Amino acid sequence: MVTAALLTATTVQAATVATTANDFVLPGTQPSTVGDDFATPDECAACHADYGSPSIEPHRTWQTSMKANAGRDPLMWAAHAVAQQDASASGETCLRCHLPKGWLEGRSVPEDGSAMTADDREGVQCSVCRRLVDPQSDPGNPSEDAAILAALAEPVTTVGGAQMIVDPDQRLRGPVDVVADLGINPHSSFGDTLVSPYHKSAELCGTCHNVANPMFTRDMAGDYQLNTLDTPGDPALGFPEQSTYDEWLASDYAGGGVVAPQFGGTEPLVSTCQDCHMSAVAGNAASFGPTRSDVPLHTFAGANTFVPAVLPSHPTFGSEVDAAVLADGVDLATDMLRRAATLSASIDGGVLTVRVTNETGHKLPTGYPEGRRMWLHVRAFDDEGALVYESGSYDLASAELAGHNALMSDPDYDPDLQVWEAVHGLTSGWATTLGMTAGPSPHLMLVNVREKDNRIPPRGFTNAAYEAFDGEPVGDTYADGEYWDDVAYPVGAGAVRAAVTLYYQTTTKEYVEFLEDENVTNTAGQVLFDLWDQVNRSVPVAMARTYVEPDGRAVAACRKSVAKAQAKYFKSYVKGWRKCFDLEGRGDTCDDADVTADVAAAEAKMRTAVGGAKDKRCSGADLEPSTLGNAAYCPAPCAHVLVFDFSGVADCSQCLAETAADAALEAGYG
Repeated sequence: MVTAALLTATTVQAATVATTANDFVLPGTQPSTVGDDFATPDECAACHADYGSPSIEPHRTWQTSMKANAGRDPLMWAAHAVAQQDASASGETCLRCHLPKGWLEGRSVPEDGSAMTADDREGVQCSVCRRLVDPQSDPGNPSEDAAILAALAEPVTTVGGAQMIVDPDQRLRGPVDVVADLGINPHSSFGDTLVSPYHKSAELCGTCHNVANPMFTRDMAGDYQLNTLDTPGDPALGFPEQSTYDEWLASDYAGGGVVAPQFGGTEPLVSTCQDCHMSAVAGNAASFGPTRSDVPLHTFAGANTFVPAVLPSHPTFGSEVDAAVLADGVDLATDMLRRAATLSASIDGGVLTVRVTNETGHKLPTGYPEGRRMWLHVRAFDDEGALVYESGSYDLASAELAGHNALMSDPDYDPDLQVWEAVHGLTSGWATTLGMTAGPSPHLMLVNVREKDNRIPPRGFTNAAYEAFDGEPVGDTYADGEYWDDVAYPVGAGAVRAAVTLYYQTTTKEYVEFLEDENVTNTAGQVLFDLWDQVNRSVPVAMARTYVEPDGRAVAACRKSVAKAQAKYFKSYVKGWRKCFDLEGRGDTCDDADVTADVAAAEAKMRTAVGGAKDKRCSGADLEPSTLGNAAYCPAPCAHVLVFDFSGVADCSQCLAETAADAALEAGYG
């Protein structure tokens, strides 16, 4: 039980930098200039929830996401409090993306967020997104947009920083012409329903997934200097806190798309953010209307498994959320993480080489830099099965990664530890001005230099393209075209086997403790620490695994066992349903319940043999699916099935067998 008090002010702290609201003004729609307030999500739920398809319903799937909980995120509130201490009025940069309804309706003053309401905490809401206007004129956009763009005091010329343009009226937009499909305007109680190609573009997502600190301006030398205070900065030249949109824009995904059925659902060619994070499925987007093959899921699944897990225990916000729905959100994020990377490994001459391949359309990992990290846990064994080498071990009890940031003199020093992360810091001159220490720093509003960024780039990476937005690797190198990283481990001549796991962690113990210690203005840091400490300590997620096995006989036996179990299930499935179709073809009645029971029994046997109690050939032999050459996901048309362990192999086997059997039965019986 979290016992920390509510997010109430405790003391007043003089800011390190005396910024004003003007320092954070950016182009686009400004607070308190929108005529109609924004509908709350419950108003959308009347048609977009509770119609028997919970895994598709836009309202429920949105509730699983960090979009729905961006305004409740305890890590954001703790970081926001420290940002306010470091630069007065800077909190608005957090509020405008995390609580856009409250920001647009004028409740971001005061910048500490104290005027925000429970409705505002619904985060990135339906009505805000559905009223967004393309900043660029396009003949395909609604005709109403021209007047909205013309009325702006300053046009939006760069993507990011929540430089959003919003329709001042309650006119909802989307990529599908629902009025034509239905013959009516389903949103007539709100206003017009307009067709907007912008809502299928990555630029819309980039509005908040490119964030630069406008306090600073990049000079001709590439350094970031503090602006003249009380003066808006250039949004194109601010210090890049996160550049997910720019990373995508300079990738093959933006340049024509990549075939990635594990992400795209019913549309295997993925290009935009929506293609992966709102993948297309077959179903209904509302309680009425036509069934479509391209309904976009509103899960917005990303990589955050920490916040959805702890929110139900939040002392203030816990009563606003559904724990079961957020548990689904954790599962969806875990699933997304396990599709994000693939692993391969080999041992040669006492050296274990591991390749981590980035399967996403941006850096891996991407987004908010503080606390997010990915690393390899490597264990090597001799021919007797004894452990002879280990790197990257994580202690769940202490929540510490052995050797991370350790010195050579430290007992846990690990010279081979491989961690992918972004680290920001303070230049020496700026640190002197602040009276702080130069180098790495988690003070996100004060940092003005990228100290480290060895995150793995996406397909299509070039150094020149990334240098253009100050996103090139720092402290590591990747050749043009590389979207993988090879890591070598000196495991020794006696090592013949190896187990490798790639882990991701949403936030670290060190960052949570920093936010707790530094926060002197309210209790947000303490609330975050208590949630972290008492719920799950941001337990790492295993993204991918592989196992090096030199015994070809063991691998062959495992392959044979899987094939045999799959063939038995296929035979039972076809036999059961063929018998049923034969009876119906003769005019007799088939007992579907008996067939279903027989097939279920056959499936249970298959699962016992693959990844189950009797699986001594594969999981019982400490093998991993990748040892057999399996990808991280099932082949099409079963790419939605994740293959993380041998239970996933069984899922894949079932899907492939049923797909093949159904096709055979269809061909035979029509």
